Amino acid sequence: MAIGNIAYLVFLGTKSWEEIAFRGLQYVAMLIVLQLPRILKVRFHVEVPWLLSGTIVIFCFSSLVLGDGLDLYGRLPWWDKLLHAESGFLSSMIAFWLIHIIMAEHDKYIYMNKYFLSLFLVIFSIGLGACWEIIEFSYDHLMGTNTQQFMLTTTGSIITPEDIPLCGHDALKDSMIDLILDFIGGLIVALYGFWKHDKIMERYYNDKKLFNNETI
Repeated sequence: MAIGNIAYLVFLGTKSWEEIAFRGLQYVAMLIVLQLPRILKVRFHVEVPWLLSGTIVIFCFSSLVLGDGLDLYGRLPWWDKLLHAESGFLSSMIAFWLIHIIMAEHDKYIYMNKYFLSLFLVIFSIGLGACWEIIEFSYDHLMGTNTQQFMLTTTGSIITPEDIPLCGHDALKDSMIDLILDFIGGLIVALYGFWKHDKIMERYYNDKKLFNNETI
């Protein structure tokens, strides 16, 4: 898909070389993402759960390849919001995984107060979303792109001198809606974790009691 799209842009498309280079960069970034679980396992001996790994790959493919590479951000104005809603869930899944590694490395379940756990999931989701907005802002400033969608005339990442920027409050709308979606996604996962926490702990203690009786 990547080779075909680049070939189309070079030989048949009417796009600029800047856009060709930008889309090619997205495909390279996707290849790096695909190698991350293997790198973490080989170099740092950290096992990434297949569900989390698969979700990250799907998200990055939807963002880097479909969104930027095939310009779905420009063709479908709601594509960016869909991915930010998904990123809220993804951020909370990453938070769960980090807690498991840091606080319960040798146990199947997480030892943590459910109130603190829920708060951490929400804050982590918003914090990761804010970091992403900083990256987008920096990228737009350095590369002259539109990843924060501050243009009135296009929602695509690549802009032309003819595109007109938004002004005032409207220029902030995309970033703020993205952060709100990150918050909602994190909140939903946090509420689910809060609801299931006692059952998970009860199951853990029962399993531990059964294991101790068997060893005796």
